[in-house]
Amino acid sequence: MSTLLQDLKYGLRMLAKSPGFTAVAVLTLALGIGANTAVFSSVNALLLHPFAFKDSDQIMAVWETVPKQNESHVSASPANFRDWREQNKTFELLAAHHGWSVNLTGTGFAERLEGYRVTSDFFSVLGVAAQLGRTIGAGDFQSGYAKVVNLSHGFWERKLGADPMIMGKTLLLDGEKFTVIGVMPADFDFPMGAEAWAPLDLNAAEQADRSNHYLRVIGRLKTGVSRSRGQADLDAIAAHLAQQYPATNAGHGVRVVGLVEDLTSDSRQFLRVLMGSAVFVLLLACANVANLQLARASTREKEIAIRLALGARRRTIVRQLLVESVLLALLGGAAGVPLAAWGLELSLRSVPPFILQHVPGVKLTSVDSSVLAFTLMVATLTGILAGLAHALRASRTDLNEVLKQAVRGGGYASGSHRLRAVLVVCEVALALVLLVGAGLMVEGFRNLLNANPGFDRNHVLTFSVALPESKYRDPDRVRDFYDQVIQKLEALPGVESAAAVTSLPGGWSWNRSEYTADDQPPAAPGELRLAFSQSISPDFFRALRIPVLRGRSIALQDGPNAPRVVVISDSMARRIWPNQDPLGKRIKFGRAESGEPWCTVVGVVADVKQSPFDTEVYPTAYFPLTQQPRPFSAVVVRTPGDPLALAAVARSEMGNVDPDQATFDIRTLDQVVSDNLSGVESSAQMMLAFGFIALVLAGSGIFAVVAYSVLQRTHEIGVRMALGARRAEVLRLVMGHAMKLALMGLVSGAACALGLSHALSSELFGVLRMDAAVFAGFTVLLAFVAALAAYIPARRATKVDPMVALRYE
Repeated sequence: MSTLLQDLKYGLRMLAKSPGFTAVAVLTLALGIGANTAVFSSVNALLLHPFAFKDSDQIMAVWETVPKQNESHVSASPANFRDWREQNKTFELLAAHHGWSVNLTGTGFAERLEGYRVTSDFFSVLGVAAQLGRTIGAGDFQSGYAKVVNLSHGFWERKLGADPMIMGKTLLLDGEKFTVIGVMPADFDFPMGAEAWAPLDLNAAEQADRSNHYLRVIGRLKTGVSRSRGQADLDAIAAHLAQQYPATNAGHGVRVVGLVEDLTSDSRQFLRVLMGSAVFVLLLACANVANLQLARASTREKEIAIRLALGARRRTIVRQLLVESVLLALLGGAAGVPLAAWGLELSLRSVPPFILQHVPGVKLTSVDSSVLAFTLMVATLTGILAGLAHALRASRTDLNEVLKQAVRGGGYASGSHRLRAVLVVCEVALALVLLVGAGLMVEGFRNLLNANPGFDRNHVLTFSVALPESKYRDPDRVRDFYDQVIQKLEALPGVESAAAVTSLPGGWSWNRSEYTADDQPPAAPGELRLAFSQSISPDFFRALRIPVLRGRSIALQDGPNAPRVVVISDSMARRIWPNQDPLGKRIKFGRAESGEPWCTVVGVVADVKQSPFDTEVYPTAYFPLTQQPRPFSAVVVRTPGDPLALAAVARSEMGNVDPDQATFDIRTLDQVVSDNLSGVESSAQMMLAFGFIALVLAGSGIFAVVAYSVLQRTHEIGVRMALGARRAEVLRLVMGHAMKLALMGLVSGAACALGLSHALSSELFGVLRMDAAVFAGFTVLLAFVAALAAYIPARRATKVDPMVALRYE
């Protein structure tokens, strides 16, 4: 321990003796370590600990699958869930939940709550207890379904003033009284954005249903049971159900996946890329500092030689130099932590509410104790890596060679020059790889943002409404509500058109259902013919400027008593009736034997992308809202001006129709699409930031090498100029060497970047495999920075006074 303390004291003294070197090296390492700290903070929050669950590795998500149709995330039917729960031997508990958004009234303005209906074991599976009161349990299901509710901590604070006496009080949810039985902990946020949980009330017919799939299932494995055993257990049950109920279960399987893994799958790809980019930045910083240390080593040759001559062991020299390098890295880490915290704060400020609500872990992103431990580890390894070359070269110091160089006035050994040149080549290559990767991500984001979605998203205001079943059980009331809302909105000044639709295009809330075509052979057992289903008001296609390709649109005459009609998308027409006219043909949602009505195709419209990430368009059927009224809908309002200027008056008109009805999720349609791409945008911005850091580090590395080269070759340059060399020749000599290194780095970096682009395109949707403009642009930019970094010290070399240089050293 005393030896280590001596090494630390000695290292601090040596760093203090070279404040310029120390400052530059600490700043360089701060950038590299800070970048890694910031990204690991996101990895820690989004992937490692997104939820505060007990023994989270034992909690599974369970999905139905249809392998023949590549469907691996199908929600469970109630009857299948019941059989899984009753027949399995590997799960301690299985629970289910599904969405239950409700209107809260009686507390001022009507407000929308994002809620979920849950089975009795839901909170037990997650291992979460209420902070106040209790959670929903088996007792709430014994005599019917109790009207009780658990509330989120955030809602309890925001809306109820953190009332500690809230237990036993009632809230009016969708017009029905629910008794508050508990408040959940502040760090409990599952499913994401949930504010209320109530018992899942399924009647006997619904519990026996195998055709409708809407339950999300989670389970806790028994102690010591692996996921593969749980998978095998449910596989056997699914195979038995396929034989027992071939009409609904043939061809269906089951998939067991870790809940955290399942919920973070979308974030995982982007964070892997960002972590790799941060490691590249760290390697750049290491190369830069290693170069600085090798340059500084020449000034310490005599010191090290004298210590060796006086009997110091070579391993002692190596240890002390490594301790000095680790000290430098720890100082860089200490400076990098506030940089990382500042960067995270800036990033979180720009995160849209949509991401905060739907991406697990974002709200938990911070520099905590585990992140600090990671930073300490990275700083220590960085110090060792950056100082290794310097320490090993110093350990091989030849006393006689040092004395000869002192007599000749020479510099450090040629091997050191070669190593420094290699490091510069690596820096340029790494910088180009990062810049090209960032450019491809940015270009991919722009392509996604500017891709034609099949509708005009500009100048459109959107908001959502959800009518409570207790008040709008009668379909006529639902129709009347939307009729009044649309009429009032279309009467507002500046409104071109208004319409209602089940789910907004460009969003994530579309659901697919099974359909049957009248003149097609029935689906084989286990086969699913799926399409999106929308209920729309007459002006929907006009409001979003979706062209009608054949036939007509939904019209006012398609009322509840008129013949049932449907408008289908072009892709659906081509899939069901290729090379045929679909007008006049019939489809229904459900199997042929179901009681759903047949609908006649009266029109075909252009395809619409349901999500910006869709690689293909999916079949879609549009039904008149008057014939298939839905309680949950979005309203779209087109205006030539700023759509958000209509937000307040639109909310007011909604209140005039029904003061108890909440209006929520008010955004422009353009924002709906942009919010869905915000994860890609944030990753692209971080990649650009890393690329900029890499550019600076590469430029500074070239500058340092050329500046040191000029310093070491001052005598040689003086001799050349004394013998008649012109300044332009000296400039070419110095810059030629630097640009040769830069060119080698650019060539090797371009080859690596090409391979990276293929990897990125397979890992991240939207990233191009090859973009000549991106490659050429960043190659030229990096070459320009390299030339500028080399020119500054090279120009200084042309001003060397030959007489002074001849007396140099």
